Amino acid sequence: MSAAVEAGEGAEAPALDTLGGCGRHFFSFLGPKLLLAQVVLALALRPLFGPPTVWDAAVVLGVLVYWPLQEWFFHWTLLHMKPRRIGELTLDPYFAQTHRHHHRNPWKIETALLPLRVLVTLEPLHLLFWWLITPSVGAMLTGVAAFTAATLVYEWTHYLTHTPYKPRGRYYRWIRRNHRMHHFRNERYWHSFTAPFLDSALGTGPDPADVPRSETCHTLGVD
Repeated sequence: MSAAVEAGEGAEAPALDTLGGCGRHFFSFLGPKLLLAQVVLALALRPLFGPPTVWDAAVVLGVLVYWPLQEWFFHWTLLHMKPRRIGELTLDPYFAQTHRHHHRNPWKIETALLPLRVLVTLEPLHLLFWWLITPSVGAMLTGVAAFTAATLVYEWTHYLTHTPYKPRGRYYRWIRRNHRMHHFRNERYWHSFTAPFLDSALGTGPDPADVPRSETCHTLGVD
């Protein structure tokens, strides 16, 4: 596997075999900067709307449970969608197109990050969602902060697996191995990022020795 990577947004890439270098490079992209700013802003505003309540705890717990499940599910289904013909119309969502581009270019670092267009498009829906399901502005801000923080952790985790950085922790080595198996052995397995134990529980995390090498890892079956 090549360790070549590209710099972000025209910046000269620092050494990506160190955690500090990866962090500097990661935050050279606008998407992570916006996510971090949103977390900081939501947390800064939260004390203005009263002390935490049971709703705040429920929101954080809900995000912790929901995030890894949707991460696995949407990767398994939507991101690997193939173009479909419906009459004269070809259905090929933008997120599926960009994910195929990512599989074709796994060492092109910017393809490992959520497209800025997706982040900007989903932002109003994100705010509206928390406004509708929470009983107060305070709980809404907690939801925004928690979910955005989960997104940022996901972005960082996925980004890091596509750099030459070699992790020391056992848990992250598990994540890194699984994701690289997804890209370079068989794209039908190892769909989780931050919670690799879900692949084991849901039958998509077998022993790599038992999985045949796929010829469509880089194309996802779409020429």
